[in-house]
Amino acid sequence: MHCIASRTCFKRRYHYEMLARADFALETFGPDADKLAFLVDGFVGGPGMVTSPSAKRGYTAFVLAKMSRLQGASGIHVGTMGYGKMEGEGDDRMIAYMIERDECQGPIYFQKWYGMKPTTPIISGGMNALRLPGFFQNLGHGNVVNTAGGGAYGHLDSPAAGAISLRQSYECWKSGADPVAFAKEHREFARAFESFPGDADRLFPGWRQKLGAVAVAPQALRHTSLCV
Repeated sequence: MHCIASRTCFKRRYHYEMLARADFALETFGPDADKLAFLVDGFVGGPGMVTSPSAKRGYTAFVLAKMSRLQGASGIHVGTMGYGKMEGEGDDRMIAYMIERDECQGPIYFQKWYGMKPTTPIISGGMNALRLPGFFQNLGHGNVVNTAGGGAYGHLDSPAAGAISLRQSYECWKSGADPVAFAKEHREFARAFESFPGDADRLFPGWRQKLGAVAVAPQALRHTSLCV
């Protein structure tokens, strides 16, 4: 058994509060405490206010990410690198590389971490199954925490189907498949096209003609068969 007890944030005022949460979790899980994962998440709310390119407040998201790793964060939001709704560009992948690798070239200095524990890149903000293949292609891997709430709950069939479509999106990219062709054999991913038609039209022109009935709701198919 593997348990995740809490997802706490740097925005908390006092570190004593975080310590109290950890003590509570250990006490609550008792004999299973050795199976507990207590995540310390660098939350996106504060960083977005401080590091937005349109708000010059003294340091960048890149600097914040390095600070988070130094402070021992399990993960930190690194933006969506131009593939979601957050500000950013493809070159922002360097932020993710800096916190996950033991050595990395920064914008000015070459950083060596000398074995310091890595921090996991977290992505969120307008991401869904249709945007992920391009995102993974730009980043070069899929070792991220994907908190795509809208990408799951915005799926027309169910949040569970949305979550499956996100996983299928990663499998599509990893296999090097064409997303529209991949969707023909993976229904949840296909339904993501219907769930996010604006993104589908922009990223995959002509998808309706190529997917056809695959992207149609199951109840609509049943209704059609009854009418026939």
